[in-house]
Amino acid sequence: MIPVLIALAASALLGLATGFVFRVWANLVVAPLVAFGSAVALFHYGLGFFEGTLATIACLFASQAAYLLGTFLVMSDAGVECFLAEDLFDNEPGENCESDITGNQQQKRHEHPSRSLPPDT
Repeated sequence: MIPVLIALAASALLGLATGFVFRVWANLVVAPLVAFGSAVALFHYGLGFFEGTLATIACLFASQAAYLLGTFLVMSDAGVECFLAEDLFDNEPGENCESDITGNQQQKRHEHPSRSLPPDT
């Protein structure tokens, strides 16, 4: 049981350190390292296939959860709004969104009016 707890703690610390320093793309490297490292270490301590698989999945989960925690702690001044696609509280897009798309389309329509219908014959 102690090797599983050590693997979980090491995975969580690695995920937390990754969240503090790197972007999400670093998880492409960290996740396989956590999975392989924990699987080898737990197999070395004599865990069976089923127990080792569950412990490895738990280590991956701990690493990913710690990564998210680290990311939120680094960006604590920005808050959760930084991670949302748009501002849902007032149904208005954020400053990063193009909020005047319809106004631009109407302006282009006034610059280039559509052709009038052909006269009736």
